[in-house]
Parts: sequence; C-alpha cells; structure tokens
Amino acid sequence: MPIQITEITAYLSKAHNWISPGNDQIQKFWLKAFPATNRHITKNFNEIRQEPEKAIDWLTTGITHLIPKLGDSKEVRNYRPITCLTTMYKTLTGITAKRISTHLEEQSLLPPEQKGCHPGSKGCKDQLMISKAIYEDCRRRNKNLSVASIDY
Repeated sequence: MPIQITEITAYLSKAHNWISPGNDQIQKFWLKAFPATNRHITKNFNEIRQEPEKAIDWLTTGITHLIPKLGDSKEVRNYRPITCLTTMYKTLTGITAKRISTHLEEQSLLPPEQKGCHPGSKGCKDQLMISKAIYEDCRRRNKNLSVASIDY
C-alpha cells in the first residue's frame, strides 16, 4: 500500500522541531510550516519504496559524532558514537515503523512482555521498575530470588 500524505502529516505532527537534522539540514519545523511539500515527499517516498536502489545516496548517509564518556579523553574507548541521520530518512522510517506497529497491535502479535515494542510504553524503565519492586518484596519478606534476563 502506498504511503499517504496523511501519514506524513501525522508523523510530522508528533515530531520534534529542532533535533539534529543530519546531512540534509532540513529541520522538521520547516516541513510542518510548509505542508504543500508533503505531496512531493509522498511521491518520492513511494518511488523509493518501489525501487529502493534508486534512492539518492544522501538519504541514508549520516553524520557521526563521538560523544566523550568518563575517563581519559585520549582513549578511543572512552567515546561513544552517535549518528545523526537525515530528516527525510527519519520520516520514511518513522512512517514504516508506525505501519509495522499498527499491524502488530491489530493482529495481537506482540506479547505483553515485550514492553519496549508497545507504543506509549516506557519499555526498559517500566521493566526496571517492576524488577525493583520484585527485588524489594523479596528482600522485605526475606525470600530467595533467582533471575534470568534475556535481551532479544
């Protein structure tokens, strides 16, 4: 099913205006301010979906910055990379992710234990709070506890 203009409008309405735009240097604020461009964006996204090999190289090219962690700044291991992808790429993948999420929800394909995948869920934070409550309950009741975590 082709991408619709309404999907682009819906994605942009929830997008943050001034986050780092990547190589295309397009702030989402401007896409929101000029909705007439959505028609052209929709057309191009649908062409890319039909023939991905025709996507322009800059669409998937990001700018990687090294963010210092604690420790000696002369050591490479004390940096973590973060890549700013283009606004157009984030928009296309955001719409695709929304479609996948909607399908999984409608078909009840996600187990409730996979909280990180559910829209509106705090994911990791939610699971950590549950684990903390279990640990505190076991400690308070002086009970033994064995835990195994699987990250997939």
